[in-house]
Amino acid sequence: MCSFCFASNGWKLGRRGLVRGVLGLAATAAAAPALARLHRKSSFRPLVMIDPGHGGYDPGAIAPDGVFEKDITLQSGFALRAALLRTGRYRVAMTRSHDVFVTLTDRVTMAVSAQADLFLALHCDHLPVADLRGASVFTLSGKASDKLAAGLAKDENNVDQFPGTASHALSPQVAGILASLETRATRVGSATLSQDIQASFSGIIPLLPDPGRSANFAVLRDPSTPSTLLEMGCLTNPLDERLLKSPAHRALMAERLTSAIGVYFDKFAPNHGSVIGAG
Repeated sequence: MCSFCFASNGWKLGRRGLVRGVLGLAATAAAAPALARLHRKSSFRPLVMIDPGHGGYDPGAIAPDGVFEKDITLQSGFALRAALLRTGRYRVAMTRSHDVFVTLTDRVTMAVSAQADLFLALHCDHLPVADLRGASVFTLSGKASDKLAAGLAKDENNVDQFPGTASHALSPQVAGILASLETRATRVGSATLSQDIQASFSGIIPLLPDPGRSANFAVLRDPSTPSTLLEMGCLTNPLDERLLKSPAHRALMAERLTSAIGVYFDKFAPNHGSVIGAG
């Protein structure tokens, strides 16, 4: 007797039932690749690209007592990398992991080539008024939010003009991406991350009176990756400088940034960061 002769109630399976059974098996087989892709997506860990500002023969801002911005940004980058990796939710890359100069073009190229899901540039402010203190978060805009932001972006964008800086041509892939308009999703993602950082810092990490700012930073010009630039504090302010030099404060700041990044992926991009993956 054939295997399709009887159903569970003992009655013979009709032609219509047989067709349905075969179609059901075919549908299951056809869905297998899609299910496999869904499984891979659910176990995917987003890549966070940390960009410690300056480096090598570019010290960045210099505090009155001689502390270099490049050293603080690198140590802060290490603290953030460690905090992110402890969660098990992310892959983490850094544009530099030692005291070396990296051009702005190369920093963007790294994010594009790695297909980073977030790009966070770390810097320290240097303001003309010593009483001003606190962190601020920048997103990309063609027109700066204020004069200080415009001046800061101009200074940061000029770092590639240091004597001896090699000229790096953009790869065709990167040139094509940068030639396109920034997508609305990227703009919204950058703004969302900025707001999440400000909320996570509020009442714990000192913030400037208007911490959410924008300017035309070259390092934020990758239209494919939500990007922000964090000025972690003002080296021109003694209180901020003391905090920025403190490993404990840098660890606290890394924890708050990790919390903000978690909120970002949970709410804005849940398919990337809300599921812990293996590997």
